[in-house]
Amino acid sequence: MKCYLLLAAIGLIPCQSLAECQLIASQQKIAYTRLSPAERQQATGPWITLPEKQIKVQVNCSEPQRIRLFFGSDLPHNGTFSFGSEGEMLITAAHAYVDDRPVRLASVNRADTVLRSGSSETLQVSLNEGLAFSNGDEVFGKNASISLLVATRVKPGPVTEQTTWRGNLNINLEAQ
Repeated sequence: MKCYLLLAAIGLIPCQSLAECQLIASQQKIAYTRLSPAERQQATGPWITLPEKQIKVQVNCSEPQRIRLFFGSDLPHNGTFSFGSEGEMLITAAHAYVDDRPVRLASVNRADTVLRSGSSETLQVSLNEGLAFSNGDEVFGKNASISLLVATRVKPGPVTEQTTWRGNLNINLEAQ
């Protein structure tokens, strides 16, 4: 009999900036309940979808500045945030605020000095990419917050022993 314990860890990497900034996550770990052998074996689609989890991420800086968040993983697999060898985490950023005002999100990479393209209210987070806060132009502020919605899914299959699946998400803050 195989039983799965599901866990994802969130790693926060402090920023380096001219002003003092702090990166805070509402939780450092996400735990799922055990996935029973029956649930895994009786799945009818290509994936078993686990309950969506939400993490609130806040940035607090001593002075207004450009704030960007970059996302990585110590356990990537095929260009995704892996969840064990048989799963993945799909991460969506939403509900963005800078200094208590709603803003939009734009995709960026570390080399971008200006925003690449348009922005939206939600953004699918990509491995080794980042997000910037925008209202047409990049927004500067002292405080920023987003919600990360983590949708985890695993492949169905035969179950023979106990396994713990792990995934992780590193968030790196860049403030200038």
